[in-house]
Amino acid sequence: MSSSNTVPAYRVLAQGRQYHLGVMSALVTACIWASWLISVKMGATSSLTMFDLSMMRYGMPALMFAYFTYQARAQIRKVPLHILGGISLGAGVPFFYLASQGMHFAPVSHAGLLIPGTFPLFVTAIAVLIYKEPLSSQRFMGLAAIAIGIVTLLAESFFAGSGQVLTGDLYFLGASFCWALFTVSLRVSGLPPLAATGLLGLVSCSLLMLLFALGVLDSGVFGATQALDMTLIGTQFLIQGVMVGLVTGFSYGFAIRQIGAENTAAIGSLTPVIASIAAYPILAETLSINGVLSMSLICFGVLCASGVKLNKIWFLKK
Repeated sequence: MSSSNTVPAYRVLAQGRQYHLGVMSALVTACIWASWLISVKMGATSSLTMFDLSMMRYGMPALMFAYFTYQARAQIRKVPLHILGGISLGAGVPFFYLASQGMHFAPVSHAGLLIPGTFPLFVTAIAVLIYKEPLSSQRFMGLAAIAIGIVTLLAESFFAGSGQVLTGDLYFLGASFCWALFTVSLRVSGLPPLAATGLLGLVSCSLLMLLFALGVLDSGVFGATQALDMTLIGTQFLIQGVMVGLVTGFSYGFAIRQIGAENTAAIGSLTPVIASIAAYPILAETLSINGVLSMSLICFGVLCASGVKLNKIWFLKK
């Protein structure tokens, strides 16, 4: 006996393969995000400026993915202007500016917690308020845990009298909101990942060059070259341009399309853990007991808010 509704075995296998590829893409993205946070911190304390770092970040995808953007021009024209703005600016220059400015004041561990850790809070707020999506009890519990984690982290900076760290934390929250705007816009647009990444790079580079021509931004590459700090430039170019600009430009969009924004966010909750562990030997940064508590709350909250079934997290099954 067979049913017309029965899915052929080869399709089930293909779907499972695509899902696991999406999981792997999300894991790769989380690791690169963590390395990006550390590289921005290192760049913020070097002779390189925000213009230099952001041009490395957006220049490579602008060049490498311009062809895919051109191929998808007809599809891009059909996307509402405000959605295109959410893609181009959400993960573009405003996001990079807020994240890099925050690095001048707060440690990498705070960036890891507040940028990728809290954007599900903003994603859900956008989904509920604008797209009228229902809010399940599990997601509400997760959002509450994230909110408590944020307050716990901010309270430590406030009561310790560390105004600089608190300022950096607020910058990170602004960057997190921008990333949430990008995530929602990318999902709603339905654009292919490479075309969307190319569009992001082209718009960002155009805006950066305009700000540079107007004298709003300046470059420190010449100073770094004069000091023969080519290792710094090479490392930043590898992480900003190749790993973040090219690899995650594809892997993040691919993960969202294959396993959804919720599951991608759940796996992305590993980012602050990876960043905090890596920051200890590289930047000699340590995490306080209060910071560990905040990390636990935020990571648990992201897992709940993502909608992933808690008894199936290890296998990441649908």
